[in-house]
Amino acid sequence: MGRKVKWGVLGTAGIAAGCTIPGMQKVEDCELYAIAGRSLEKAEDFRKRFGFEKAYEGYEALLSDKEVEAVYIPLPNDIHCKWVIKALEAGKHVLCEKPIAMNEGELIKMYEAARKNGVILMEAYAYLHSPYIKALKDIVKNGEIGEVDYVDTAFLTQDYSKDFRLHKELGGGGIYDVGCYCTTMILSLIDSPISYVKADAEFDGEKVDHMASVLIGFENGARASFNVGMMLGKDTCDRYDRLFIHGSKGYIRSDVEYNQEGELKFLVTVKDEAGERITSQRSVTALSNYSLEIGQMNDCIINGSKPHISEEFSVKNMHLLDKILDTCGYTEERREFVLDNGVVIPAVGYGSFLATNSAGPDIIRQALDAGYRYFDTASFYRNEADIGKALKEYGIDRSGVFLCSKVWPLDLGREKTLASFEESLKNLGTDYLDMFLIHWPKVSQSDENWAEKVKESWQVMEELYEKGKVRAIGLSNFLPHHIMPLLESARIRPMVDQLELHVGYMQEYALSYLRREGILPQAWSPLGHSRVINDERVLEIAGKYGKSPAQVLLRYLNQRNIPVIPKTSNRERMTENLEIFDFKLNDEELSFLSCIPQTGWGEEHPDLVEWS
Repeated sequence: MGRKVKWGVLGTAGIAAGCTIPGMQKVEDCELYAIAGRSLEKAEDFRKRFGFEKAYEGYEALLSDKEVEAVYIPLPNDIHCKWVIKALEAGKHVLCEKPIAMNEGELIKMYEAARKNGVILMEAYAYLHSPYIKALKDIVKNGEIGEVDYVDTAFLTQDYSKDFRLHKELGGGGIYDVGCYCTTMILSLIDSPISYVKADAEFDGEKVDHMASVLIGFENGARASFNVGMMLGKDTCDRYDRLFIHGSKGYIRSDVEYNQEGELKFLVTVKDEAGERITSQRSVTALSNYSLEIGQMNDCIINGSKPHISEEFSVKNMHLLDKILDTCGYTEERREFVLDNGVVIPAVGYGSFLATNSAGPDIIRQALDAGYRYFDTASFYRNEADIGKALKEYGIDRSGVFLCSKVWPLDLGREKTLASFEESLKNLGTDYLDMFLIHWPKVSQSDENWAEKVKESWQVMEELYEKGKVRAIGLSNFLPHHIMPLLESARIRPMVDQLELHVGYMQEYALSYLRREGILPQAWSPLGHSRVINDERVLEIAGKYGKSPAQVLLRYLNQRNIPVIPKTSNRERMTENLEIFDFKLNDEELSFLSCIPQTGWGEEHPDLVEWS
């Protein structure tokens, strides 16, 4: 007998009992070693039913068992991150049920933990291990239907209203829980960066998506669409799955259900030399996808093979799911934002303009004590040296801080931009920036050559990004008509645009444009220069939640998926500005705040400023 991998299972979920554990039993090099449940009674029941050697009460107990090599995690989606990282830190290889994380930021942390601890992490999409999927991909790969230009799929199932899968706080909803099958299928068949996402959904009273329709565009010109839902019927076992793959020479039609086993049949249609359509039925026999999944994971552990579901694939899929959920208006809270290139930006940063004028580096140390790990500065602020000194004296690891600086409009142009960047690095005491922005598009109203200067500086920023000197590049105070000419020549699209955004000045047209172009809006002066704080209704909402007016204004922006960089030199308010995630504004309050007349604008329009 060859060596066996000793598996532990964290949880007694239905998918473990009905699918994965029976699949494990069929794999020769898999040993059902330990099962853990929230109660010992449940764990003992699983031990006796499936033949585990040990049963544990509580997940920590299983993770402390040194005999356990690999762990399968089928817990509710909202606690995947917690227990996956605990398992990885305990030195266990981990197979975690899909979807593995609540968002891309969580997923990135999981894979960082896997690398740090030298163990394997794989997301459990059992269906992707099926010979049926391999047959589809082989047809595409060998060019039988030509270049794929459109994929359509669906996964609609019965009433889950009493199940955790329709509880938002647990990571439920049609897009997240079954839509992930559709997104992974599409990404398996179309290998190209995503250019746009359009989506709409039907929500219940708790704002959980029952049904949704999604359209995805890819840079190679291909498109994909899918429909998902968890309310196809009530008190039934109805289910509807479909797949259509259209290519330049033919297409594939299939009604095979996701994760189906047995003899699976689908149709392939191609055109002959005379242009006549010829349809043939193909057949694949699929045994347990769950056995194949466990077998592949064991092969990684024993023989060093690469996980079939790679880190790159899981991150790409989670990024797409995040975009879809944001587009539908599902997401009402972000503690961090993830750019297309995987760079994570904290939802609340520290705006340093004028902050160090009186206290110097001490104010930055106070912000660090309060919990800030994102510091926004600029060459114009003349405080980069203070920030650099504070960070050095505080002793914080550079990778634990997000630093953003900006080049002033008087320094646009190739040589001046390079010099400004190097000066910022020197002052901040670092060899790279997390984000570098062009501060304003124009020097003055009479600046006729602004577009050319911006393009020249943007080329420099692209080069700095490609050399790894900057992790993200973007703009500040650029309106749509400033961005459009830049996009005509940019090789790398701006990732962020900082604008004055706050209740009373939301610049809705600019916001809509940025969303369409995939540019993350970020709010400076999110408190409206302190002029919105005393609005009677804002005070009333603050009193209702036991929060400050500033917290209400920041929470409003967060619920609209806009990161903020408030500034304050008051230690109490520093902490206050970070504590905005323990309450949620309702629709009426969001509507009222969105419709407040113009209030608090700083009167600095990018086309009317005079910086010379």
